[in-house]
Amino acid sequence: MIARVNICLPLYQPWRQLQHEVLNFDAEMVFWSCLFFLWLRVSSANAGEWSAKMPESVVGLSGSCVLIPCTFSYPANGKTYTEFTGIWYHEYSTVVYHTDTSKIIDSFKGRTSLIGDLHQNNCSLNISSLSNSDAGSFVFRIEIKDLNKYSYGEKVSISVKETPENPTVSVEEEVTSGKPVNATCAVSHSCPSDLPRVTWSHGGKQSSTSQPQNHGQWKLTYYSLTFTPSREDHNKLLICSAEFNGKNVTGHKTLKVKYPPYNVSVVTKPSVKENDSVELSCSSDSNPPANSYQWFSLNGTMLAKSPTYKLERVSRHTEAISCTAFNTEGKNCSGPQKMNVLYPPYNVSVVTKHSVKENDSVELSCSSDSNPPANSYQWFSLNGTMLAKSPTYKLERVSRHTEAISCTAFNTEGKNSSGPRKLNILYPPEIKSESSCMSKILTVCVCIVDSNPPSEVKWFGPDSSKSFSSTSIKQNESLTIFTLQGWLGFPETILCFANNSLGSSSLTLEAPQNGLIYIVVASAFAVVLVCILMCVVRRHCRNRAVQQTVMKNKQTQMKTTQHKLDLENSKEEERSDGGFYTNSHVYVNSVGDKRLLSSDRALEDEVVYANT
Repeated sequence: MIARVNICLPLYQPWRQLQHEVLNFDAEMVFWSCLFFLWLRVSSANAGEWSAKMPESVVGLSGSCVLIPCTFSYPANGKTYTEFTGIWYHEYSTVVYHTDTSKIIDSFKGRTSLIGDLHQNNCSLNISSLSNSDAGSFVFRIEIKDLNKYSYGEKVSISVKETPENPTVSVEEEVTSGKPVNATCAVSHSCPSDLPRVTWSHGGKQSSTSQPQNHGQWKLTYYSLTFTPSREDHNKLLICSAEFNGKNVTGHKTLKVKYPPYNVSVVTKPSVKENDSVELSCSSDSNPPANSYQWFSLNGTMLAKSPTYKLERVSRHTEAISCTAFNTEGKNCSGPQKMNVLYPPYNVSVVTKHSVKENDSVELSCSSDSNPPANSYQWFSLNGTMLAKSPTYKLERVSRHTEAISCTAFNTEGKNSSGPRKLNILYPPEIKSESSCMSKILTVCVCIVDSNPPSEVKWFGPDSSKSFSSTSIKQNESLTIFTLQGWLGFPETILCFANNSLGSSSLTLEAPQNGLIYIVVASAFAVVLVCILMCVVRRHCRNRAVQQTVMKNKQTQMKTTQHKLDLENSKEEERSDGGFYTNSHVYVNSVGDKRLLSSDRALEDEVVYANT
């Protein structure tokens, strides 16, 4: 009868810590050892049976360790034996392992150990720090006290590899941007106590598991959890690197990432001439490629649904246009694309200081709106004479008589000119010699002042402590006409004093005296008297007509009454004459007080005089 026993023994070699490793490898080693020894079936030997089970060959990595799985049987014949001596030979003669470590050859001392327990019929051997000289055949011998010694005929051949196998990376054929995905990296190795250090080219949460393979080889499988791909990962390699004692091997897989359109843009010619047509296309980066498009104006109006859009007769005022690209994963929009429209100079103007003092210098510049920018300029006087060819032009010692100047701007698309620019020249007041006074019905004085900025004018009589205000002011460009009007008592001389922020000027005018005004006043009173007499006569005649039928005996009384009436009218005349002089005196006094009056006739005279 054969008894089959499953053996799970603890390991004596510590696990190396792995970078980014989450699991506790001391506990894990126990777990993997148990898995490994499950396939070893140890049976009590039948009487007269000496046999061993081991793989025919094992591959180890130079610098790492190698494990030779081994079980043996012997003819116990129902007895129990407690003392065992296990021996491993290299090439049948060199002792590489002995229960008595003093008998191990120096080149293997400290590098070999029994993983199994001889009492449990487990003869598994571990060789560390493997080198090329370790390659060859290995056999096992057992010495059992009180029974026998036996060298088993089964052998295992160890081969040494300088380079480990590349890891194998597995991931879904197509992943979606922003959605987590799992990837695995399988690394083959021969030493469970000296696991390789595994790293990933992409961040994510990592975990690892191991499982036994044929011929004592092991495979370590890494899982990258919560790995979230992005559009930048599309067509990039997902790399798994394994380091075996300074020896690195890598495995990779190309990621195929699905994502909605990104980097959507309007593509067109670098530039287009004004009034030409141009075709726009909608470009995007997406996987899968975009399959539909929409075009929009700047205010959001949809213009078309197509991969391209044609603009007819573009101008500098053509609004920016955007497009939207769609695929199975979503959509995205471009920014507004403004056309680079080429056009000749427009809005050409002479730019300079707001104002400049007379006799100062000033620099003028030529401004324009054009695409491309203007690259040459010309300056012209008012009569068309070319003054310079430069972006700026300097005028020396400007004066109020400096003519207007214009400029012309040129670019590759054409040219255009500004209007004449008259400089705003500042200068102090100048009272023109045409200023004077004249008298008709009124006395009118006109003071003509040329200045910039406009001047203020005050009028002074011989007594300079008193001033008069202008009756009217008229502006004609830089000339200002100040008018003063008066009736009786106008001074014989009048001073016109003009000043602005740059200076002042004055001129004394003679005011001719005219007696015509007195005649006019007397005539007016005479007219009033005549009107009164006419009224009296008319009343008298009316009374006589009414009383024609009155008795003739009252004619005498009527004559008496008429005589009284005549006397009364005579007295009224005397009173009327006395009132005329009184009113005239009052009026003259008012003029003597310098209260100046105006009239429409005087304004007409002023205009006539100014035009003269």
